[in-house]
Amino acid sequence: MRKLALGLMGAAALAFGSNANASVVTITPGTGTGAPTGISGFNDFLTQLNGLGLTSITTTGATITLDENSILTFEFLGSESGFSDNITAGSVNFTENSWFTAWTSVLLGSDLFTAGSLAGLINFSSVGGANATVGDDGFGIFLTDQQLAGYTGNVFYIGYDDQITNVDDNHDDMIIRVTVSPAVPEPATWAMMLLGFGAAGFVLRRRRRPVLAQAA
Repeated sequence: MRKLALGLMGAAALAFGSNANASVVTITPGTGTGAPTGISGFNDFLTQLNGLGLTSITTTGATITLDENSILTFEFLGSESGFSDNITAGSVNFTENSWFTAWTSVLLGSDLFTAGSLAGLINFSSVGGANATVGDDGFGIFLTDQQLAGYTGNVFYIGYDDQITNVDDNHDDMIIRVTVSPAVPEPATWAMMLLGFGAAGFVLRRRRRPVLAQAA
């Protein structure tokens, strides 16, 4: 029985772990003027982006699609802009007012998003500049050399350009990292977890059962 209990506990851990990595996002690069191209040399965070393996950017016509209901977590990484720029995504709402904010990592928050396209759900706006969402010129998605034909994973990087026709066209007015995680464990995972926890409780109860002294 102890071996069975341990087996169920292990299966529960395995099921939970596999489910934790289940949610993914699929990025399809744009075409034409929005096709992947090298990150501008005017981008103030080019060194940091390259350090993450990000060498290219796609803009117009690009898509970001969630494969299932997922929680998206947003981190602010840096900004170079003469305007007051903002990102909104569900309950996440952040405004950067500084002319320049060096590379950093600031947790902005998380929210639940339904499966499907994220166009119109992650939005950049600016006081003095142009608004942008997924698929617009001003909304950049940074890519590695291996992601130029498309990408499926659970982390992606986006950049905002609040003046897309300006000479300073480099998508560094706000740079954000987005991490994708499961909304809730799947029903099968919950069942396996409950079995595992129940088995663990059974083993503990057996170990703690008192031994009564036999009468002489």
